[in-house]
Order: sequence, then C-alpha cells, then structure tokens
Amino acid sequence: MEQKIIISPDGKSISTKEMEDIFERGGAYYETIFRRLEFNEVIKYIKAVGFDIGCGLNKIHSCAIGIDYRLGDMDFGYPFGANIKCSKNKEHLQLPFFSDESMDFAFSSHCLEHLSNPRKSIQEMLRVLKPGGYLALILPDMRYYPHKGEPGANPDHEWDCHPSTLIEMIKGIGECELVQIDTLHSKLEDVRLTERDRRIADYYGHSSLNFSFEGVFQKKGR
Repeated sequence: MEQKIIISPDGKSISTKEMEDIFERGGAYYETIFRRLEFNEVIKYIKAVGFDIGCGLNKIHSCAIGIDYRLGDMDFGYPFGANIKCSKNKEHLQLPFFSDESMDFAFSSHCLEHLSNPRKSIQEMLRVLKPGGYLALILPDMRYYPHKGEPGANPDHEWDCHPSTLIEMIKGIGECELVQIDTLHSKLEDVRLTERDRRIADYYGHSSLNFSFEGVFQKKGR
C-alpha cells in the first residue's frame, strides 16, 4: 500500500502523486517524496502559529510562515512556499521580524548544519517561541555521512550533527525539555513507493534512504 504524506496536524494526508502535482504547479520540481515523509514524524507538533526556517518551496505546513534567503521574488506565493525572505548569515539565524514569545512552534529541516553557530541559532528560535511551544528540528545524522573535512563530505556543512550533540546543546541552553528524538532511517526503511515514485526519487538523488534524525523539544513554561 502506498505511504500517505501527512499535511496537517490533525492527520489529513494526501498521496505522493497528489503532492507531486502540487510541487509541479508551484514550480517546486526539485523537491522529493522523502522530505515529506520525514515531516510525518513531527507534524503533529506544528499547530497554531509558527515558522519554518529554510523551507525553500516545501515548507512543513501550508499555514506555517516560511522563511528562506535563497528564493527570488517569483518564488513566493506557492501553497508550500516561503513567505519571508531573510538576509543570508552563515553564522547564525536572525529573526528580527518576530517579537519575543510570539510563536507556537519553530521548525527547521536540514538548515542548522549550514550555520557555524547552531547554539546561537537555537537560542534565537527559542526567543520567539512561547512557553509551552515546540521546537522541531531535522538534521543529517553524522553516523551515516563523511564528516566535515573528510573526502565526500558536504562542503556546505559547518558542523557534524549527532542526536546526543543536539540534546547536550539544548540542555546547555536550559530553556526546553526533550519530547522525542529518533532516527528517520528506521522509519523510512519500510516505505513502499510506487515504481513511478521510486523513479522520481532516484532522479532527484535519493535512491538510498535519507539518513537523518529528528528532535522535538518543548519550551518550559514560566
């Protein structure tokens, strides 16, 4: 049976074919099925008002505020596209357009590894998160990729990500508690894509499973 892609915290889902049609109409032709399947693991925490950092044309929820620096003016306005174009900063995130404790969730997928100061970036995300709100992050798992400086490593990655590294980093900040953390590889092993979807995944460079992990944290109340 084809795996469904969850697009709403209440469990509403669509098929991979329907999602691909949305991508094609919106111009997000380079996005893949696997990224949406990653989102399935954390979307239940994406409620009310929040943002998706580095979303490109594939933000986690159509109601999330999408933020990205890479897009041109013509890329905005799609159902799963970005809403705000931010300035490029390779060191850490800056969210001056959000006031303190104004958001119910903060989400980022495969973004923090590109910043040299992830701790300061997380602190900025927590600044705008309400007490009780959720911080959900998806990062590449260093156990399955060449490390920074090694042959074959992604030259755009500023640090190597491990679940324990993320937990200790957030524990050191001291503003939130761990809700869940898990590898996504084990969740995607049993995905049975249709032959058509498999060809699409192969074309976009995801012929092997995406070796990532997800972490969800809840900001402490007062």
